[in-house]
Amino acid sequence: MATASTTAGNNTKTTPAGEVTDIAQKFREQLVSNLQQGQKFSVDAAKEWAKAVSVLAIPDLPKIPGLPDAPNLETTTKYTFDVAADLLKAQREFVLNLTNVVVPAKTL
Repeated sequence: MATASTTAGNNTKTTPAGEVTDIAQKFREQLVSNLQQGQKFSVDAAKEWAKAVSVLAIPDLPKIPGLPDAPNLETTTKYTFDVAADLLKAQREFVLNLTNVVVPAKTL
């Protein structure tokens, strides 16, 4: 079976040829490109905001006895996205299984 490769950012996806129309593929590429441009804009804006407020004093938060320190923001963010990826993968498998039950594969 022939396959077509598509590239979005650093991810390369391989799909059976003919499954995705050229219009759908171009829409996907444009959607990802627009999303990445918006993300870059947001990061640039956040950098400027952080630079502007870096001169302000930040008080230390009080420690609460018996509670451990919270993990840093990067660790928490990575964990949250890992959970989201696991949930999305499980949801994809579920929908594909459900699709195969509702619309059985064609036999030759």
